[in-house]
Amino acid sequence: MRRNAKLWLTPAAALAMLIGGVVLVVGESGNDVDASMQTSTTPATTVPVTEPPTTLPPETTTTLAPETTTTLPAETTTTTVVWNHANPRPLPEKTGKGKRIVFQNSLNWVWIVNENEEVVKSVPVSGRDGVPKAGKYRVMSKSEFSQSIFYPEIKMKWSVRFAISPNGKNTISFHSIPTCAWTGGHCNTEGPMQTVEQLGTFQSGGCVRMLDVDAEFLYNFVEVGTRVLVLA
Repeated sequence: MRRNAKLWLTPAAALAMLIGGVVLVVGESGNDVDASMQTSTTPATTVPVTEPPTTLPPETTTTLAPETTTTLPAETTTTTVVWNHANPRPLPEKTGKGKRIVFQNSLNWVWIVNENEEVVKSVPVSGRDGVPKAGKYRVMSKSEFSQSIFYPEIKMKWSVRFAISPNGKNTISFHSIPTCAWTGGHCNTEGPMQTVEQLGTFQSGGCVRMLDVDAEFLYNFVEVGTRVLVLA
């Protein structure tokens, strides 16, 4: 092979080759364009995403129960009244008028009332339940010293008789607490047949027992005929 041989082209051939080269370039460029068009990346279209609306739970309203006020019942205090010489009972209503002795059997209590409607004595006594019956009586007699007709060992002072006993054989009287002069018969021991503290309770066989000073006061207050009212 001959080196460095010169290639000689005619003007027409050169022109033909030139034209052919341009076409070749243009064709290749066209292919590049197509390729470029085919491989170009189209920007992604951003599609807005519509999120479903968020449904919040309905607000709940808590209704508080109305405050309640509890009213506690007031404490009750039971007061027991002790009736005695220092705290005497008041005179019951409707016991009549004028000077009189009022004896309420169920309460074992005696009121001594003067002509001016003044209660001069209100004292506890000891009687027998239901004796005598409720009603109006009068003083029949009185004795400073006396004794039981059935039990002579039983002595009493300041007797004021005003009624007949249920057996109809002896009298009922106001008098001091009786004493036993000796033992035997109706007495087991000598001395008073009850205590002063027992006044206000049933202790007697029929008469109305009183503190000695009260019996003496009543004895001196009444006379035969003085009215005595017995309440049940």
